[in-house]
Amino acid sequence: MTQNWNSFWIAAAMTISAVGVASVAGLIWKKKKRSLAKVGTVSKLHFFPVKGLKSIEVNKGKCTELGFEVNGLLDRSFMLMDSEGVLLSQKKAPTLALLTVRIDDKTLTISTPSGEKLKVEIKDSVSADDKIVPCRIVNDLTKAVDCGDEAASFFQSYLNKPGVRLLRYFPKMIEREYSPTGTKRPFDLELRKENPHLAFQNYTAFHLVSKPSVDDLNSKLQDKEVSDLNFRPNIVVDGCKPFEEDSWNYIKFSSGSLLCNLLLFKSVRQRALIAVS
Repeated sequence: MTQNWNSFWIAAAMTISAVGVASVAGLIWKKKKRSLAKVGTVSKLHFFPVKGLKSIEVNKGKCTELGFEVNGLLDRSFMLMDSEGVLLSQKKAPTLALLTVRIDDKTLTISTPSGEKLKVEIKDSVSADDKIVPCRIVNDLTKAVDCGDEAASFFQSYLNKPGVRLLRYFPKMIEREYSPTGTKRPFDLELRKENPHLAFQNYTAFHLVSKPSVDDLNSKLQDKEVSDLNFRPNIVVDGCKPFEEDSWNYIKFSSGSLLCNLLLFKSVRQRALIAVS
């Protein structure tokens, strides 16, 4: 299917809701012979304010071309950068998975298991005195706002890693400079090039996974089970067959239309297999 990625989202500002919040919320549809058929329901919505940290489960949010938006804040608007200017993820700092996140109005609160807290103001825009620094995500160069020394000290102390900084993305402040270095699959680079204004997501604006797919995987695991959060999706779907989501060319939520390129679902499948956070 040929599709311009920039016009990928039809209903960029429509609200999607989890099942139970509204009477017909979260219906997903499959386009077949120019008709729509019900294929499942949205069972969970996950919002990740800080890349690599725990999610906040929400009841509703907006679908925008830049990703999932909750109360004016985009998904993965914050991230951690190491001393070399590169994204710091759970792969290099596993204890990030223990940090909880809460949002109250315009304040982001991050808490450690021992009860220490960091409060970060959620600004609406970049100010003249903000420090903008270069950083790298998946070998791609971009720029972001440094959140200051207090936030840096909090994470450096918790992780016992000097030089760690907390960064903030603001919509369309700069396009990424894409590098093929380290890209083993041309498909990955293609996705990244076609999403130049993403926040700190690796490849695409949204990540969807189905509960039946996760259940099917668990039926094949012997030692321990995984949950949908192991794959860090924004949208969890139920009521379909395992991996059926791979065949959906379009999806339409009951509260508004959302046109999806098949590339998104191929991307989701690949990302799940390599457990990209």
